[in-house]
Amino acid sequence: MTLHVNLLINICFYLPVPKVITVKEGSDVTLPCFLWPKDIRSKVFFWLKVPQTTAGGQKVFLYDNGHLYSDERPGQSEQFKGRVSHFPDKLKQGNASIIIRNTTRADSGVYRCIYLDLQKPQIFHIKLVVGEYFDETVKDVLSFKDWSLVSTLLSIFNVCLNSGL
Repeated sequence: MTLHVNLLINICFYLPVPKVITVKEGSDVTLPCFLWPKDIRSKVFFWLKVPQTTAGGQKVFLYDNGHLYSDERPGQSEQFKGRVSHFPDKLKQGNASIIIRNTTRADSGVYRCIYLDLQKPQIFHIKLVVGEYFDETVKDVLSFKDWSLVSTLLSIFNVCLNSGL
């Protein structure tokens, strides 16, 4: 019973659901992020790619009061060097979005846009899928064995919907 209650609480209230963006390999993609306060030109924000199995993450992009990884700041992951940019003319409107150019399958994963203001920290989640639609998604569904877990989760989801959560 406790497991079901914990699942219900996590599914209904706590799990941040990342926005999913799907692109073809080799294309450019914009990962959106809009922060408050509006003018972030003198602020610090950064993007991380969240690892699937280990702690930490790959450093994708850093904006620190006008300074970037590309300004000879150390730390950007090799995978992203020379391929990531932002919208400097949109910082005044709170736009912390980035562009990843010439995407590869290795770019697939969950990304976080992070703004650590002491008064109001903000973290946004984006899931990027690079490649054809049928590659990983269909393989995962066809190889999935524990349909009883899916049934339990769908039941919990229905409870959430029917209770107005």
